[in-house]
Amino acid sequence: MRQISREKYIIAFFLTLGIFLLGLLLGLVIEGKRAAYIESASKEQNLEFSSLQIQYAFIDQLSQEKNCEAVSKTFEENIENLESTRTRLEAFDENSKISKEDFSALKREYTLAQLRYWLLAKRTKELCGNDIVSILYFFSDVNECPDCDKQAFVLTYLKKKFREKLLIFSFDSKLLEEPMISILKSTYGIDKYPTLVIEDKSYWSFKDTDDILGMICKYYKTEVEDCKGYE
Repeated sequence: MRQISREKYIIAFFLTLGIFLLGLLLGLVIEGKRAAYIESASKEQNLEFSSLQIQYAFIDQLSQEKNCEAVSKTFEENIENLESTRTRLEAFDENSKISKEDFSALKREYTLAQLRYWLLAKRTKELCGNDIVSILYFFSDVNECPDCDKQAFVLTYLKKKFREKLLIFSFDSKLLEEPMISILKSTYGIDKYPTLVIEDKSYWSFKDTDDILGMICKYYKTEVEDCKGYE
């Protein structure tokens, strides 16, 4: 009887070990595919951004303002792709199997992509007069910024309301591997969080929906339904 019990324990041990190893392997495969997707999306965004640069250079050289509609549409589509990448990047949590170095590199690529599109958005307004407002959102961890999750929720809500008329770019203040973060923080005087930079003007501490509407609505040239009473 003891021999049979011992055999059962051994079989149970190896079954448990096999299931554990299978789960671990599956997790690594999934994480690898997620990282590969973001890397692929980053390369695609770089190509799309280069294309946009050429299109804007074409407008500059030939003063072909009639092409602004097509270029602006392309820009908006790329912004949507950037948002999709952001959502997937946020899916990586602290327990992710991907190394910290690789994760940091992915965050850095995404941060640089946001900065390129932000600068391009400025150029869009100059060349084509697009009626858009940009917000730079600087956040930190929960210890330094207990209101950052609330601020992100408000910004997400406003983005859904204003859609392509409101561009929101979010930056992790602790991503010190990317020098541009320090440059931006110094430029806009950012030393506490959350901080919003709306059309190059800084606003510190948490801002609710009404606060932000009061800040952004004055910049729109055309009538915006959600801005009634805030102009």
